[in-house]
Amino acid sequence: MAGLVKPLKAMRSPIPTRGLARGLFWMAGLGTVGALGVAFFAASEAGGHGFILLSGAAAAAFLLLYALAAGEAAGRSLKEKASRTEPPGATRLAYEALEYLDDPVVVTDRRGAARWGNAAYRELSEGAGRLGQSLGLPALDRVWPGGGDGAIYRLCKAAAAGEVRRERMPALCRDGHDDRLFDVEARPSGPYNIVWRFSPVHDVRTGGADAPVDWTDRSPVGLFSVSADGQLLEANTTLRSWLGIEAGQPLPALGKMLAGEGAKTVLKSRGNPDVSRVDARLLAREGVESPVAVAIEWETGKAPVGRAVVYGLSATGAPPGVAQAMTGTAPAKAGRTFDEMFVSAPFGVARLDNANPELSIIEDANPALMQLCGGSAVPGVRFADLFDWGEGRNAEETFAKAMSGHGEPAEVVLKGEPRRDAHLVFAAARGGKRAAYVIEITAWKELERQFAQGNKMQAVGQLAGGVAHDFNNLLTAIRLNTDELLGRHPVGDPSYGELQSINQTVARAAGLVRKLLAFSRKQTFRTETLELPDVLSDFSVLLRQILEESVKLEIVHGRQVAPIRADKGQLETAILNLAANARDAMRESGGGTLTIRTSMATADDVRAAGAPNPAAGDWVQIAVSDEGCGMSAETRDKIFEPFFTTKAAGQGTGLGLATVYGIVKQSGGFLFVDSEPGKGSTFRIFLPAYEPTEVEKTEAAEEKAAKAVEPEPADLAGRGRILLVEDEDAVRAIAAKTLTKRGYEVIEACDGEEALDIIIEQEGGFDLLISDVVMPGLDGPGLLEKARDRLGSTRVVFISGYAEEQFSKTLSAETDVSFLPKPFTLTQLAEKVKSEIGAAAKTAA
Repeated sequence: MAGLVKPLKAMRSPIPTRGLARGLFWMAGLGTVGALGVAFFAASEAGGHGFILLSGAAAAAFLLLYALAAGEAAGRSLKEKASRTEPPGATRLAYEALEYLDDPVVVTDRRGAARWGNAAYRELSEGAGRLGQSLGLPALDRVWPGGGDGAIYRLCKAAAAGEVRRERMPALCRDGHDDRLFDVEARPSGPYNIVWRFSPVHDVRTGGADAPVDWTDRSPVGLFSVSADGQLLEANTTLRSWLGIEAGQPLPALGKMLAGEGAKTVLKSRGNPDVSRVDARLLAREGVESPVAVAIEWETGKAPVGRAVVYGLSATGAPPGVAQAMTGTAPAKAGRTFDEMFVSAPFGVARLDNANPELSIIEDANPALMQLCGGSAVPGVRFADLFDWGEGRNAEETFAKAMSGHGEPAEVVLKGEPRRDAHLVFAAARGGKRAAYVIEITAWKELERQFAQGNKMQAVGQLAGGVAHDFNNLLTAIRLNTDELLGRHPVGDPSYGELQSINQTVARAAGLVRKLLAFSRKQTFRTETLELPDVLSDFSVLLRQILEESVKLEIVHGRQVAPIRADKGQLETAILNLAANARDAMRESGGGTLTIRTSMATADDVRAAGAPNPAAGDWVQIAVSDEGCGMSAETRDKIFEPFFTTKAAGQGTGLGLATVYGIVKQSGGFLFVDSEPGKGSTFRIFLPAYEPTEVEKTEAAEEKAAKAVEPEPADLAGRGRILLVEDEDAVRAIAAKTLTKRGYEVIEACDGEEALDIIIEQEGGFDLLISDVVMPGLDGPGLLEKARDRLGSTRVVFISGYAEEQFSKTLSAETDVSFLPKPFTLTQLAEKVKSEIGAAAKTAA
């Protein structure tokens, strides 16, 4: 074929001998006619000599015309004679053979531009666009739009490398023709050209009466026949396409087509009627392993032959062509097949090639598992490699637990970013294999961690609250007795300094107790309606005093920030602690800006920040941001725990953020922190918005005006009957003694039950009831509820350093009930009693 290219080029432009002779003949004829015309019609002007001259020219032209005609006839006669006696040359024979060959043949350059094509190719290319190619033959990529799905490009590349390659072209459909299939062979010809030959393929789509009908060659499943020794005998075009074997190339052995033990299992099925299907892995083109099912049936005889069907197991593992062939079909009937359920399962599923998961290879994986593993769960990958076995996790123990079939499922960690926690369970599959089920539990583990952290914080809070309650009673007794001794040893007494030192130590201890109570959410709150802009404006003076000169304070208020319900003093304490921490964080970097922002938020914003179940409605956000050193993730997880601190020894108690946490939680809000090393920190407080009624607004204004003009009592002595209820003997004794000295009649009770009996028995009643909140048996709020009808106009003062949430609600609702936190001084107790009895007297008047 290659030797014919140059002769074909020569035959494209044969020597034009016959055309030249014909041209001279017609020129001579025209010259004769012209000369005769001039001789007859212009003789009078030319004279006699002119007529003779023109007649001679006409005769000469006629003689030339005759000679040419005779020469043409003689040449044709000689040519016909020579053709009868001499055989044609090889070039002529080759040209005629290719020209009239039934198969289309075309010669192109290395880029695919057509240079010559026989009659069959010209007929094949009729109708193909010739734009950009003048009147020449259309190139192959114009005959097959799209380059035949890349076949032309691949064949050109192979021929340029000196290879002879053969492929099947996509069906070609032209007007007036049915779909036509061709196998094309590309053969290099010299350094510049490629010879293409197209062999028609008789296919079911040709529909010709004389064409053999083959319903299986291009079916959507692979078909093959195999001998008893494992040699493939036949394979349809679909299977060849999956294997990357071109038409005409030899078929491989079954062991080269199926990976692992698949080939042996197929061959062992001969003579075993119970085995008609084998799950295997197909070694597809480019080394890709695809999970398939092989359905086989053996013919008996001297030379047993097995005939098999190969089809993909699922949409994710199907070889090229199966999934595409299944799309666009008629709608499926009601219900789904198991493979469809496998593909669409919301959890990860993998088919393994044997019963030992630690050594198993993945045969197939559904899309959910592919997503969980970041695309690494592909057929052929070792199943154990999907998991992270660090931090003491053992593959053998984990897989053994997952296969046990009882108890809790095994917990694993999947590789990839981000790492995902999952439960792993195994189930038996056909052929002694296993199926693995992987259920993601990342969100569950996070909730579990948060729940454990919440339980730990609650347990610590209960411990702190209990300790603080008992410690407060001890501090109160110490402080009251110290005040009594200071009255006996005034300034100048040798003992005065030591007594003052005791009082200062008690004050410091009382501060720690208050922080513990704040963390444990056992503080006594007296909530009120607060306008944040007003609170922060008044509080900014104190904030600027605790900040250093290198720290700049900025307060930015959002638009239309709603009021909130909170304890003003506690809220200021929370902001003060955050500001102090920000100051210390910015001290290391030489200062910066502390920014406090207020804004409105929605329940979705609070949920997005990390709140598990915020109440619907509007929320108010207070964001405290600094430009300090920031915190690592490990530090962020512990900052709200009591006594945890990153400061040097002696520079912090570790209760500042724990106090903020307790205050925010007890106010019904949420606290979150965003921080990275070197990027500063932002603490965000979310509190429910509150819309006060007109009555509440009026009462708040009147109470504010009354507090502004109410004078502090100058004389702490007074008269009145007081019922003192306290379960701590030391506190009750010193308090009763102090009040008795100042002129009051004091009746003592050690618990709520005794106090209730006294109230029932005493007919004269009391001017003031002073009661502890937390007592064994009947507590202070319970006493108030049972004795309310008998107390009448008696004023009530509760004393405690520890309070349940219910008491805080009672204190906020009862306008005639006041509170004195422990530990208190004798002066504070006397002032409180004086002001309450005085208020009762004004009300009575």
